Amino acid sequence: MKQSKKSPSENDGLLKCQSKPNPTQQTSDMYVKYVKILRMNKNNNQNIQVNMPISKRILDIVFSLIIIIATLPFTLLIAILVFIEHITLHRTFASLFYVEKRISQGKPFNLIKFNIFKPRVIEDLRKRGVLIHTKTLEHNGHSLTYMGKLLQKTYIDEFPQFLAILIGDISFVGPRPVNLEVYQVLLDRGDDCKKVIKAGLTGNYQSQKGIAKKSHIELDNEYIDFCRNNSALKILMFDMKIIYKTVNVLFRAEGI
Repeated sequence: MKQSKKSPSENDGLLKCQSKPNPTQQTSDMYVKYVKILRMNKNNNQNIQVNMPISKRILDIVFSLIIIIATLPFTLLIAILVFIEHITLHRTFASLFYVEKRISQGKPFNLIKFNIFKPRVIEDLRKRGVLIHTKTLEHNGHSLTYMGKLLQKTYIDEFPQFLAILIGDISFVGPRPVNLEVYQVLLDRGDDCKKVIKAGLTGNYQSQKGIAKKSHIELDNEYIDFCRNNSALKILMFDMKIIYKTVNVLFRAEGI
């Protein structure tokens, strides 16, 4: 995901996966609970959301489309390699992609990544009826496949999210999306950084991974304040700076 204030994001791994009684009912109850919370917050969202410039959305569309087309052969190769490893794990029909409900600007969407986890790990957690915290699993090396470790370190597992940028669920730059449970914990603590602005593929904190002196919540809120108080041109320039710094992080194989 050094900090003076611990924050409940994926990066902290504070929320652990725990077994639940009656898995099917428990999972259903949790989903209904968080859907109700999202509906209750819907009207409030409209009053506090950050209105981003149309030029930011245009750049999201143009660049995500270019990247999707340019990396299509590489993406297909990765999918084939993931499939081959699943065969070696005797899980031939395991999904090539990991799909999870996340929150972007107070709204749920399907976050899609390459499946970097051992199929049996995800199968076991879903049978137990828990919300899966991917960062907790990523920090546990035993939960990742061999390909998964390589993809996660170099951020390549996030490639399918360019499609989410294209359709408008997230942006290139913004606070990283969290799951429903973490989102509610953040709201309970008075942190609305995941509620007021569209989530991003990378963000202010991710661009400083390994050297950040502030928590991800502090840096996300700094980005939100910057977007509220600056022109479209300055926002785009700041986004480009974050993307450039993120690329440097990737070359250090720090992951996001």
